[in-house]
Amino acid sequence: MSLGGLLAASSFEPLGFRVAAPVAMALLWWGIQRESWSRAPVLGLCFGLAYMLPLLWWLDESIGTAAWLALGTAQALFLAIASLGIRVVRDVPAAPLWGGLIWVSAETIRGSWPLGGMPWGRLGVTALDSPWEPALAHLGIAGTSLLVATTGFGVAHLVLLPRRVMVLWLVIPMTIGLVAATLPFRVPSVGSARVAVVQGGVPGDGTDLVAHHRTVTRNHLAATQRLATSLTAQGRSVDLVVWPENATALDPAGDPALSEAIGDAAVAVDAPVLVGAIVDGPSPEQAFNRGVLWSSDGIPVDSYTKAHPVPFGEYIPWRPIIGDWFPRFEEIPRDMLPGNGQMPLQVNGVPVADAICFDVAHDDVLPAQVRRGARVAVVQTSNASFTGTAQPAQQFEITRARAVELGRDVTVASTNGVSGFISADGSVRARNQSRGTEVLVETVQLRAGLTPAVRFEQQRTLVIVGGAMVALLLAAWRYAASRRARRASDPA
Repeated sequence: MSLGGLLAASSFEPLGFRVAAPVAMALLWWGIQRESWSRAPVLGLCFGLAYMLPLLWWLDESIGTAAWLALGTAQALFLAIASLGIRVVRDVPAAPLWGGLIWVSAETIRGSWPLGGMPWGRLGVTALDSPWEPALAHLGIAGTSLLVATTGFGVAHLVLLPRRVMVLWLVIPMTIGLVAATLPFRVPSVGSARVAVVQGGVPGDGTDLVAHHRTVTRNHLAATQRLATSLTAQGRSVDLVVWPENATALDPAGDPALSEAIGDAAVAVDAPVLVGAIVDGPSPEQAFNRGVLWSSDGIPVDSYTKAHPVPFGEYIPWRPIIGDWFPRFEEIPRDMLPGNGQMPLQVNGVPVADAICFDVAHDDVLPAQVRRGARVAVVQTSNASFTGTAQPAQQFEITRARAVELGRDVTVASTNGVSGFISADGSVRARNQSRGTEVLVETVQLRAGLTPAVRFEQQRTLVIVGGAMVALLLAAWRYAASRRARRASDPA
């Protein structure tokens, strides 16, 4: 089981060994189906620990060993429970499909609960750079997870139970994958825009943004002014400038000098500037993590508030009870309040979907804004505390998968992590070459229309979770029926 978990982890960055994902699922199925149902969660836990702890290793290096072990173990427990469900449906017809539904339901739940969940390690992301990549536009990340899991389960099930009818449960997911691969879904372009990404950089080793926040802001201001000078000299222009999350740790509304400096930069570049800012909340103990849009006239006109603040990173749950348990909690004096993440920004009449950092991994942020008309997407992220770990690469990987799912070009602005431009087919058009100050300018396509993945997202979730419940009910019904049959056959 540990080997299977390690293979699953290796299918994500930094290794990106994509083919390992279905192989890992096959090993999981092989292991738990040959054991009793009481041992299935134990084997699933071993698989989950070997999967989640290496995948989330960056937590140990950036936040601490206790956080890494706690979150990795919590995620592994979800997989242990899922493994029990997968074992229970072993004898239900089409068992690999039912098992896949249970696996993806566990992905869905652990990605949203508790405390907002942790949507890292979803199998659908491993379809990138593989023949199954176009499936993301048809099935979404969740549906592609189902494809990967069911294929792995189907292969193992066929080996364990070599019946002719079992071939169907291997052929069906492969056929779906091949069709998705040969029939990519393309959302039509309705125009284009030139977008500039300003990556300010963080002094020192790049991890302590808070200590250098004023320098970080000055870097972004200076880089934007240099961009303005360069554009003027070339006789060119841009339609939007994107600064990353935490480009300013001060609320521009409460700092007239800062607000004026940002406004002057927007006027100089003659384009709207989307600024990642920490904005004061309704009380001194609260704040918002926002993307604030300055118009080319130097006036703030719109904003997006991060929908999924990170527990123990941006706010302390149950602060009155546990707020003094760990010294590190003192580094988080204010709790970030969530936004609803539903409405796109309006940039000179063009709807732009925005996500801040971990928001990109959640299904209720960018897809919801695209359904409301967004024609292009941006991701503002910091990730400074994860400098030197695999986290920025993993998040960029998730963003690529999201671009294919959305059928939208995605612009990523980071303080010193991975900044770049991703096309709607998941390909990387440009990315930063260093962790220092850089400016990237690219033309992105504006697109209208919805991929099936976005259009039917809510229905897909209902089918997946409902299907998992039906599978468990079928297994319970078969078990009860077999017990009744045994009792009826026993001599009186």
